[in-house]
Amino acid sequence: MHILGIDTTTKTASAAVVRDNKTLAEITSSGSISHSENLMPMIDYTLKCAGVTLGDVDLFAVSCGPGSFTGIRIGVATIKGLAFGSESNNCVGVSSLLALAYNFNCAGSDSDILILPVIDARRKQVYNAVFSGVNYIKRDRIITLGELECELNSEFSGRRVVFAGDGAEMCYDEINFAGKVGAPEMLKSPSAASVCAAARARYIGGGAVHARYLAPSYIIKTQAEREYGE
Repeated sequence: MHILGIDTTTKTASAAVVRDNKTLAEITSSGSISHSENLMPMIDYTLKCAGVTLGDVDLFAVSCGPGSFTGIRIGVATIKGLAFGSESNNCVGVSSLLALAYNFNCAGSDSDILILPVIDARRKQVYNAVFSGVNYIKRDRIITLGELECELNSEFSGRRVVFAGDGAEMCYDEINFAGKVGAPEMLKSPSAASVCAAARARYIGGGAVHARYLAPSYIIKTQAEREYGE
C-alpha cells in the first residue's frame, strides 16, 4: 500500500510517501514561503523522489488538527482535491498531536516516557494530549501552561515526560516539573511519515472515509464562529 501524507498544522510543512512501513521519500520545509504556495510543489517532488505517481497512491493521509486554522484548511482541502475523483474510502484524517506521538513510536523510544505533544495556541495556551506510546491518556484539548503544570505535578508525579511540537521549548522553559527529559529536535517536529503511520493504523481499523467526509478538527471555534456566534 502506498500512502501519501501531509502535515501543515504548524509553520512547518511536511509531505511523505510511505509504502507499508517504509518511508520512500519525505520533505519538510520551515521556510518563509506559505503553505498555499509551497505544498503542491512539495507533494510533486516527494512523489518523484519516491518513484510513485498520484495514480499509485492507495491512501491519502492528512494531519487535520489541532493547530493553525489556515494550515489545517490548506492541508485538508489539498488532500480532498487530490483524492476526490476516487469512489473508494481512501482518506484518513489524523490528529496532529497523535502524529507527533508517532514520531517517537517510529523511532522506538523508551516506552516508560510519557509523550506530551504541544502545539502553540497563543496566550500561554497549547493544544495538547498525553500519550503512553501512541495510546491516549489525555485526549486532544486546549490547556494553559499553568493548568498543564498543575496536572503534571498532581497526576504524573514521578513520571518522565517529553514535549514535542512547536510549543515544546516554551513548555521546557516555563513548566516546572522534575520529570522533564529532552528529545532530539527531529522527533519534536511534525513529520508526514508519522502522519502516514498513524493513518495506516486507522485504515486497518476501518477508519478511512471518502474525501467528501474528510473534515478539520479545530478543537476551538474559529474567529468567524466566535464573532458571529455560529
